[in-house]
Amino acid sequence: MLSHMLILNEKNHPIYNPARLLCIVFMGILLFIACAQNDTPETLDLAKNWRFAPDQNNVGKSEQWFSEPFDDSQWALIDAGTRWEELGYRDLDGYAWYRKRIEIPQAWQDRQIWVKFEGVNDAYELYVNGEKASVFGQANIGVASRPTFTEISDYVDPGGNNLIALRVNDWGNSGGLWRLPVIVTTDSNKVKNLFQPMSDTVYTAERLGYDLFWHDEFEHDTLDSGKWAVRGIGPRGVGYISPRAVKLDDGFLKLIAFERGDSILTGAIGTQDRFMTRYGYFECRARLQKSSGNWSAFWIQSKGIAKGEDPARYGTEIDIMEYFKKAGDDMVSHNLHWAYGPNQKTIGSLLSQVKGVGEGFHTFALEWTPEKYAFFVDGYKYYEVTTAISHIEEYLILSMELPSSMDAMENSTLPDTFVVDYVRVYKKNR
Repeated sequence: MLSHMLILNEKNHPIYNPARLLCIVFMGILLFIACAQNDTPETLDLAKNWRFAPDQNNVGKSEQWFSEPFDDSQWALIDAGTRWEELGYRDLDGYAWYRKRIEIPQAWQDRQIWVKFEGVNDAYELYVNGEKASVFGQANIGVASRPTFTEISDYVDPGGNNLIALRVNDWGNSGGLWRLPVIVTTDSNKVKNLFQPMSDTVYTAERLGYDLFWHDEFEHDTLDSGKWAVRGIGPRGVGYISPRAVKLDDGFLKLIAFERGDSILTGAIGTQDRFMTRYGYFECRARLQKSSGNWSAFWIQSKGIAKGEDPARYGTEIDIMEYFKKAGDDMVSHNLHWAYGPNQKTIGSLLSQVKGVGEGFHTFALEWTPEKYAFFVDGYKYYEVTTAISHIEEYLILSMELPSSMDAMENSTLPDTFVVDYVRVYKKNR
């Protein structure tokens, strides 16, 4: 290439061609800029090294803990992704603050920029460079179990140092930036299509290589006592579980929440000591309740879950489906709980958006293997989870659940019914 920048004088001595040299230098500069832009990340991980301080006296806003000049150098240094109770703040309820400084790439100038939190327990206010950018968790609807994001393009300084501050309000039990990822991004795909299936593939047990192993189509007039029993007769939430709330009619199981005198009765059945198993594909077809206080649930439970903290040995509560209408008419919840007792653990609700799920019948399924749990609605896979894998036999439960306070029932209309067409369990032939 160097020969193209040379010309020869009358004695055949080379001299440089200034125009060509300038062109090459200019092209080099453009190439360098293009390479630098290609090397610029679309996403910054904010999981590590947050400054943290409790604010139990609620003075943070008046003292402007969100502002640039505020000195947070004496605050604790913690990571996101864990509830603050597990980081030494066991008795902390109410307010606490997180602060972090980040460098926004200069190449992000004139792009849309978002900050995303996978789960904040329970509500929060977001400040960027001292300005309030958003608020989540109003009307007592928390965001511990749902991703939230805010466009912060107008608040940040690309190429400069930027302050992210959060005032988190824990309403009790668990608090903080407890779920990952926590990111700043220019990738719109990371903030769109939330709660959607992992792909467009529609799965069935057979397609996944499973064969029918156990089932109940509820075609009799009474509950099959060889498979099920009414579970937990007695107090449950604001009411009582009663055999009166469990009916079989026209090939359907009906679990009913209804008023009887001054009491609310509800139904639940389980296969404990009748059918216990581990691993497989578990599916029910059901029509969900109409109200937002009581809720339908299809889940798997371990008999020894309160005996120890290792889910592999003592089991995991696997919530295949819960339908909390307060989360939205089209939202289905999935969850895992283990280590019942003072150190109980949970992953928090995983939400799936299923248009029209509150109307008609839908299928809800779990694939449980030694390596993972996968959650399905109407054949679409929404989540795969590799946490808290149980390796012991567990039993099935269908229930119409009641909340712990009557205030939560104010929007419920009783009687209300959870209708189940069938329950099927599939196994792989080895």
